Amino acid sequence: MGTRLSWLPAVLRGAGLKVSEYPGWLDRGRDMGDVKGVICHHTGTPSDKVMPTLGMLADGVVQAGGKHLPGPLSQLGLGRDGTFFIVAAGRANHAGVGEWQKLTNGNMNFIGIEAENRGTPADPWPAVQLDALRRGVAAILKHLGSTADYCAAHREYALPKGRKVDPHSIDMDDFRKQVAALMAGTGVITNPVIPATDRDGRPTLRRGARGDAVKIVQIAVGVNPDGVFGPTTEAKVREFQRAHQLVADGIVGPRSWALIPGANLVQPVPKAPALAAAPAAAPAAGATGLAWGQKVSPAFRARVAEICGELGVVPDHLMACMAFETGTTFSPKILNAAGSHAVGLIQFMPTTAAALGTTTDALATMSAEDQLLYVRKYFLPQKGRLHNLGDVYMAILWPAAIGKPDDHPLFVQGQAPEARYFQNRGLDFDKDGVVTRAEAAAKVQSRLEEGLKPGNVFAG
Repeated sequence: MGTRLSWLPAVLRGAGLKVSEYPGWLDRGRDMGDVKGVICHHTGTPSDKVMPTLGMLADGVVQAGGKHLPGPLSQLGLGRDGTFFIVAAGRANHAGVGEWQKLTNGNMNFIGIEAENRGTPADPWPAVQLDALRRGVAAILKHLGSTADYCAAHREYALPKGRKVDPHSIDMDDFRKQVAALMAGTGVITNPVIPATDRDGRPTLRRGARGDAVKIVQIAVGVNPDGVFGPTTEAKVREFQRAHQLVADGIVGPRSWALIPGANLVQPVPKAPALAAAPAAAPAAGATGLAWGQKVSPAFRARVAEICGELGVVPDHLMACMAFETGTTFSPKILNAAGSHAVGLIQFMPTTAAALGTTTDALATMSAEDQLLYVRKYFLPQKGRLHNLGDVYMAILWPAAIGKPDDHPLFVQGQAPEARYFQNRGLDFDKDGVVTRAEAAAKVQSRLEEGLKPGNVFAG
């Protein structure tokens, strides 16, 4: 079965990068093979705009001699402002003939990143763009389980040597060293992540945001104040930022809010309930009681204790997550009420089940105790990363948010794919069109508290 790169947005956003999903990207391109790495390109476009080549990357280009090279021409475009544009989840015609790390089918084995640039030393790379390229490559390679050696310049991959020159002026040996450092957690980020709010609680706004704060921005930049942060608003925000000597990234963060007339009228973002922190070491189930332990069998409790001991997770936290996912039934066959075809203790999706070597039909016929073995298998890759209740639940809901701060946005109304917010809108605590990590985990926190009450907790 072929590979689709449907994980790209989550991985890049999880690295704190700006991401824009180009319409139709999920269905664009044929299935890939065994994806191992990344090939870096420049577009060679005679333009100073942020990303004028998007249409070409998606649809293809007419080459010299009139031959049409069909799109997609890369999976990712990287704008001059550091925004990653996701063009395709499938194979792209970006590599041509070549070899890198003994791999000779570049289109099947490598993700292509086309960075917007004229392609000559006369067009120096913006610092924000290079920073995003390093961080994006590091995040992708880490997700793939590859080393920094699996990042190549197109000029390094292409044969015969000298056939390609892109990306110009980047020392790839040094680039790979910086990528490796980022993957190891020791690298330097030169363009820090924009905080979710400014010091007065005003939310950071980007394309897809909605509400009264957006209207105030639209009035300031000269756009019809409909409260929807769309492409026109983004373009006007960029103009405003350039006029005020700010980085023109189209995102209204603390520096932009400081210059926007009427910013004092924006209501601060309400804080979601605080989450319970994990103790330094995970206690054994039954030492001080087990949340929801009265609702499951002794064998289930024992298996939860074993799994959590192996993972270093508080048993109460895993029990609270399973209680939330199953509506406190702990049934291995319970189906997702939103119609996603998910099933069981942690609502295994069909694709998740397949990755674990089973099917949702098979999972639904298991006992709860046996299905816990697949819960263990699902969580094992996150061993050592799950330090609190929020992390445990993020491993189920949105793994890219493991370890992220409470105000990290998960699902945004109006941001493609719209179904993500729609399916999770019940988690939107303050109804502002953005589901944060804290809001999502707060629902599970309430299940934890309920599970520790008499009649639910097992205190044997």
